Order: sequence, then structure tokens, then C-alpha cells
Amino acid sequence: MRAALRGEPRPGDRVLIIGAGTLGLMTLQAIRAAQPDCDITVSVLFEYQAEEALRRGADRALIREDLYQATARLTGARLYRGFRGNRMLLGGFDLIYDCVGTEATLGTALRCARAGGKVVLVGVKLAPMELDLTPVWHQEVDLRGFHAHGVEEWEGERLSSYERVVQWVQEGRMNLKGMVTHRFPLDQYRQALALASAWDKQRYRSIKVVFEHS
Repeated sequence: MRAALRGEPRPGDRVLIIGAGTLGLMTLQAIRAAQPDCDITVSVLFEYQAEEALRRGADRALIREDLYQATARLTGARLYRGFRGNRMLLGGFDLIYDCVGTEATLGTALRCARAGGKVVLVGVKLAPMELDLTPVWHQEVDLRGFHAHGVEEWEGERLSSYERVVQWVQEGRMNLKGMVTHRFPLDQYRQALALASAWDKQRYRSIKVVFEHS
């Protein structure tokens, strides 16, 4: 919720969400609830993630597509290739949410945003990163972060992030059903962690893995 509103989506914005785990799918729903008239593209790794993204409000899902080429195709941006495989775009998405948070995804997000566009860092890699920030000064791309939750002002009303989510779920604007795909007792923590971190997520179709404690 807070991440979605930090991007300040506007009617007609072309939005790209990178990643379709829990963060990506919830960010998608919050954007759609806040601004139904956005055009939302979600970049995913697996087919089941594409199905979930489309079911939860995405206009389209890209499965392992090259985001530079996809950005050029979807937004009319011009793609240029430089030395040593370097690429840049003139044009791009109005608003991008990086829900993965690696050097590769954040670097791509910055370069796929149009001049003056916005990138919101949602996913976090808990380690130092080496990142080319050229788009921030050359294209004046606005890079924004967020911290978990706070007080949100939307349409003249101030509510906590949690209150806003509850309100929108009750109104049917967000759907939490199916987000938790696997539950484990605490003594099966090895299996739970293995599944949550498994690379072959298509096999398990996992989104959110949780522990049950009683």
C-alpha cells in the first residue's frame, strides 16, 4: 500500500511492476485500487505468476521478456545500443515499481523509465549494491524508497496503511484470497524455507509461505 502510493499513480500512467511475488502482486492490487485508469504491465519469471498478475488486475504480463525491448514496444521508446552491450532508451514507462530489488532489476528499472519518470524501490537486497545512477541525473528519473507503513493521504482522507488496506479489502478493491499458498508448522521449518527459496517456483506455484503456530 505505502509503496504504491509513494509512486503517486495518475490516470493514464503507463506502469511497470518488476516481480510477481507477494510484494509485486500486492503492489499491483494497491495501484489498481488507487488509480483504476493506469495501464499496468507486470514482468514475471513463471507462467503461474503471469496468471496471478492478470487475475489480480494487470493489463498484461511479460514472462522472462527482455525489458528494454518490451519497453520500446509498449511505450514507443527508442532503444539505442552502445559499447560493451550498454543500452539506453529515449522514452519509457511513467512509473516503475521494482519489487525484486537487485542490482540488475533496479538498474533496468532506472533505464526503462522515461525522462522525468519515477522508480519506486519496493524489494530490498540486504547487501551493498553497485549501481549506475546515470538515469537519475541524465534523465532526471526520480528514485523513491519507502518504509513499510505509515499514514496515507488519499483523496483527502488520512488513514494508516493498515486501515487503508482493510478498507479496500472490505470494499472489494483488493483481493487477498490465494496469496498464502503454503502453510507449515514450526517443526517443518526446513521444508518451508526450502520451498520459499526454491528457484523452481513453477513446480510449487508458491506465492507466500507462512508458519502456523498454536
